Amino acid sequence: MTIRLYLVRHGETPMNQAGKLQGITDAPLTARGQLAAKKLGELLKDVPFKQAFSSDRQRAVDTANEILSFHNPMPPLKQLTGLREYYFGGLEGQSEQRLFRRIFTNFGIKAGPQLWFGPERFDYMIHYFKTMDPTGQAESLAELNSRVRAAFDQVETQSPDGDVLVVAHGVVLSALIRLIDPTDLPLTLLKNTSVSRIDIDGDDWRVVGVNLTSESELAKLE
Repeated sequence: MTIRLYLVRHGETPMNQAGKLQGITDAPLTARGQLAAKKLGELLKDVPFKQAFSSDRQRAVDTANEILSFHNPMPPLKQLTGLREYYFGGLEGQSEQRLFRRIFTNFGIKAGPQLWFGPERFDYMIHYFKTMDPTGQAESLAELNSRVRAAFDQVETQSPDGDVLVVAHGVVLSALIRLIDPTDLPLTLLKNTSVSRIDIDGDDWRVVGVNLTSESELAKLE
């Protein structure tokens, strides 16, 4: 039997809207984020979720509850701290554009191809986040991978066969996709309220779809 994980990035937050780095910092959804989560719930209403997980951050919990509100009875929602977003350390709350300009200033033109092309671009992104953090607290790639593996081991162990909802964050969900197959990562980060799907059949973890947002794209998962 197969576990089908529907991986959803939370809805938009004020920090997303402002283009700021948001890791473990908590925040509610914007009105647009709430509406998008509700619309996604409508699109996923016929998926018979047997279990649901989210990080313990408000934006993920609220997104999960909006989606699950279309299900009667609602499946149980378990909050896992291991599903929290990447920790940016001293970079939390900084402008994304300003940070990337600083990366190019410090590391030169080579940073462009490293960050935007090739299967290792995610690795370089985390490397630069870690390197640019003045406090030294930002997660390393090894730390992120270890946490993501442990969190999704929990998800697998606690999930029945069938459809399972997981609402988390852009970097942490991208890290899981990268661990399975780096070539499946989109060129841009996962969009707010996008759906990616991972199928688990024993030891076989397979990427079925990534960064899906439209009704026609989601229909292909059926």
